[in-house]
Amino acid sequence: MSKSVDLKTYYSLYSAIQDLPRFTAKQISSALNIGGRGQKYSTVTDHIRKLYEREISLRPNLVLRTFENYYTKGYFLTVKNPENITSAFYSLTQNPHLTYMLLLSGRYDFFVTSKYDLTFGSNLKIAKKSISYTPIYTNPLGWNHEVKDMLWKIASSTLTEGKIEREMEDWLPWEDIHFRIYDIMKNNVQIPFSTVAEETGFSSITVKKYFYETVLPYCNIAHYFFPKGYNHYSQAVVTIETDFEEGLVGAFSKLPCTTYVFPLEEELLVGIFHEGIQDVMFTMKKLEEKGFIKKHLLLVPLYWE
Repeated sequence: MSKSVDLKTYYSLYSAIQDLPRFTAKQISSALNIGGRGQKYSTVTDHIRKLYEREISLRPNLVLRTFENYYTKGYFLTVKNPENITSAFYSLTQNPHLTYMLLLSGRYDFFVTSKYDLTFGSNLKIAKKSISYTPIYTNPLGWNHEVKDMLWKIASSTLTEGKIEREMEDWLPWEDIHFRIYDIMKNNVQIPFSTVAEETGFSSITVKKYFYETVLPYCNIAHYFFPKGYNHYSQAVVTIETDFEEGLVGAFSKLPCTTYVFPLEEELLVGIFHEGIQDVMFTMKKLEEKGFIKKHLLLVPLYWE
């Protein structure tokens, strides 16, 4: 782990970038009051470079919300013949209609998402299909604590009852250019407008105008924090049926790493970053025993794209 003073700086930078995803060094230095006279901008720039190089944070993403005319479907898939799982894997990686793919160990072999209604050929069976509503990425308030300690704290928590709202907004009024800008910028909101202009054939001024007036208002920003670096942690994927969804998301905010929460129609699909699967299993077991979880299914992600 970074020295505590450095980690606090990194978390402060992460928090400031959440509010200013397309920041300038001047804006961030003003927000944090770091750096000395004559060098504060270079100091901030150096901190930000290390924040991303060490994968303590990942670049902010654009997350398109859920609309009646444009929403995501999630598919849990199983392979009919396990001997053909490799060919199924490669066929899914080549499918241009998929927006996300998880190779899993557990009851399901894959979880994939798409904007389309899909079939998957003779070797893959759709075990479960659901609308995948706008995902939630927690702000990890326990950034300066150990994962195990916070998971055990969650296990002893009392949760607030309440379902997360599955909101489907009326209409996404985008044209082709707006989708093109979104597709280029969705994995990194900080891409220069000049780069987007080169790829779209529009001017930087036009791209900037479309981004702020038409693309960004229909999206959320996802930002991430991993105190020891993204690759230090293992990840568990858990499907959870509960009447305490709001309380559970609040509890996951106590963890040191960002937690990914995908509301499906009947359950939550949750990505938890951890340092020991036994701690995750203990937490799920305790919450189920206390009646906060109706049932859960633990899956291990082997690959994601």
